[in-house]
Amino acid sequence: GGRRLSRTFWHRLYRREFAYWQLGVFPELATTSWRSHYENRNDWRWPESDENALEDLRRWRRGETGFPIVDAGMRRLIDTGWMHQTERMLAATFLVDYLGIHWRYGARWFHDHLVDADLAINSMMWQNAGKSGLDQWDVFSGSLVPDGSVRTHDPTGEVIARYVPELAGLPPGHLRHRPWEASVKQLAAAGVTLGETYPTRVHVDVVRMRHGVGEVRAGEVARAAAEAAAAGSSSGEVEEASGRRTDVL
Repeated sequence: GGRRLSRTFWHRLYRREFAYWQLGVFPELATTSWRSHYENRNDWRWPESDENALEDLRRWRRGETGFPIVDAGMRRLIDTGWMHQTERMLAATFLVDYLGIHWRYGARWFHDHLVDADLAINSMMWQNAGKSGLDQWDVFSGSLVPDGSVRTHDPTGEVIARYVPELAGLPPGHLRHRPWEASVKQLAAAGVTLGETYPTRVHVDVVRMRHGVGEVRAGEVARAAAEAAAAGSSSGEVEEASGRRTDVL
């Protein structure tokens, strides 16, 4: 027990100092993408100019996305000013990867509502969610999938039942995370009517996100290769330079 606790403490301390170092080196960490090629991705949806994106952002803030584990975390934030670390990551990747909204909108919301808000740590986390940070998060890595298909966090749905009480009548486990898979009889027994007592799922376009990120990365590889070629590198050196560049995309 003690060893595990100390390892956790060391890891958290390391991440904190890493965040402070990033903010010191890059003072614009809270507002500008560190990897600048992600700043104006073609697949970003901007709430200022897109009414649908604005409504999706509002639903995310209120915890009304129709994805229970995301909604539970966001409602906990409003109710208590705090979120479990996994809920923060789930909510962040959902906003960025599923809704295609720039990470800055989420960073501002979290910084304004978390009682433990820390400019460096919050900014680093959201940069990672937006793929522009030094440690890019992948929504498809397993534990960050927000659709309830991977229930490493809140496996029985107790947190969902507490913060999304309209789903508390559903059986513990799978159906609290994925109520759209419940039968009509199960929904009726739990007093749940999707679209009325609990929102239907917000529309997401994961294919768009994958294409957008892939487009940015391909562009960076091409740019690195072109720069190396322009500098007079041999073909072998160009390939090596491009390979190195890929490591930090």
